[in-house]
Amino acid sequence: MIQPASRPIGESDRERRIKVTVEAWSYMWSYKGKARTLTCPVGTVWDGMSVPRWAVSFCGLYPGGMSDGPSLAHDTLYRAAGGAKPEAWNGSIITGDTSLVSRAESDWVLRRFMRNVGFSRYRSGIAYAAVRVGGRKHWGGPTPETN
Repeated sequence: MIQPASRPIGESDRERRIKVTVEAWSYMWSYKGKARTLTCPVGTVWDGMSVPRWAVSFCGLYPGGMSDGPSLAHDTLYRAAGGAKPEAWNGSIITGDTSLVSRAESDWVLRRFMRNVGFSRYRSGIAYAAVRVGGRKHWGGPTPETN
């Protein structure tokens, strides 16, 4: 299953953007010789494709749909700072090579996964550039508020 089975946490605009998985979900990748699988349990919360407004309007990177899988993987890796904050995994696990996942690898996962689900090289490149430029302040950040 490439896209996670999920539902929004509520009805308001903000609550519809925040999602929770309703089935366990996994994604596998290999980066610089490191084969890994990320598995997220039922109840994993993430805020979808949270890209700057300019990226949404400039190239149509709208939240939801085929961006759910890439954004779940990326958000989970970011929240746990690639494993440096193990308490932030919230039940998610990495198997295979279990060394820390770098921010560069996490951003690469977003780009690669976007290409895998059908985003153009252009759109995945814009998303990648946006997270490389603006993502540092979110590395190791909190889980989205569900209240």
